[in-house]
Amino acid sequence: MALLARFCGYFPGYSRQITEHHDYLSWAILKAHTSNRAGTVTLRSNDPRDMPMVNFHYFEEGNDTDGEDLRAVIGGIRLVRGLVSALNRSGVGAIEEEPGPDCDSDEALATYVRDNAWGHHASCSCAIGPRAANGVLGSDFTVHGTQGLRVVDASIFPRIPGYFIASAIYIAAEKAAHVILSASMTGNAATAGSELPPLPPRAIETPNRVDAAPG
Repeated sequence: MALLARFCGYFPGYSRQITEHHDYLSWAILKAHTSNRAGTVTLRSNDPRDMPMVNFHYFEEGNDTDGEDLRAVIGGIRLVRGLVSALNRSGVGAIEEEPGPDCDSDEALATYVRDNAWGHHASCSCAIGPRAANGVLGSDFTVHGTQGLRVVDASIFPRIPGYFIASAIYIAAEKAAHVILSASMTGNAATAGSELPPLPPRAIETPNRVDAAPG
């Protein structure tokens, strides 16, 4: 994803880099559908106000034993370099700052990716599914073995649904609201998921799409 801004990630004051620099093109190389699924979420204490410890266990730390995720990001860097090289041939004159032209071998790029990769789409830690398949929730968002407890957030997906998961969370939240209201009306939360009336039809507005080929 190309951004017409100087974007080095999220940190306090990061937006100033965008407003103060108008001659940058940043490439955000995303590996959304990862092979690694060994991340963990651990409670710090029994105080619900304490932030949990989230560890993605990227690359060799996780269970992507074939290294597919790391190779994919390295391939993305090489793809972007090819695109920028084509721009430079047309006289644009782009200069690579990170990781820098001297970082060219697969080993050097792998080290750069390991040291700089980050993510903020933590998900899938309370997946919907049967207990036998390590599922945490039923299809009505209730936690297996509990009553009156549901989970509705990015943790419910068995696999991360895409690059930007907010839209999928909105859909899940609407479904959960329907489930909860139906359970309240029937007075039987345990069977609410199987006794739902159909969702009412909704009009979907699709904006006109205009595709522009690069000049």
